[in-house]
Amino acid sequence: MLNFVMLIVVSLFTDGREQEHGGDFLTDQRGKYVVMHESDYEITQGYDFSVAIRDFFKEQPMVLEKKDQLFVNGKAKLKSHAVIGNYVAGEVLYRLVFEKTTVGYRYWFTDLAYQPYVKDRYGKLVKAAITPIPLERKLSKINQRVWERQQASAYETIQLVSEKLDRYLQQVGQPKTVEIP
Repeated sequence: MLNFVMLIVVSLFTDGREQEHGGDFLTDQRGKYVVMHESDYEITQGYDFSVAIRDFFKEQPMVLEKKDQLFVNGKAKLKSHAVIGNYVAGEVLYRLVFEKTTVGYRYWFTDLAYQPYVKDRYGKLVKAAITPIPLERKLSKINQRVWERQQASAYETIQLVSEKLDRYLQQVGQPKTVEIP
């Protein structure tokens, strides 16, 4: 009986993060983490969506493979919040697949990877000399909590990029307002 009571008490206070952790990411059929967004907001008739995406992602390489599908390879700065201030901890590399649907548009971020930064001998942050680490990779138990925090930060960063893209796409074709002081 005592063993049963101890089992219940231990199960109540165990940390749920010890189980398989994927954060808020969805997983596709290849086992890759995905952040997906779908909107029924209609892009202005006669306006090519690829032009809007090219304007938003100015410097990143793009490929238009199909008539209604665009691929963008990009990166976003991953910020970590220290006690005193913020610093850039690395980059999240992603592949954005954007497609126009009959009702609106849909896009998702896939092939997510983390490129860490390190300080060089002059105290500047530079890219570490390692290949980017896929976010779905499982790390050792020693590094698990730090890796889970990095995954959560990566998810927040991708969500911010997604929100900015949504706001930008909803302003496409709208008249611009200029405030005069």
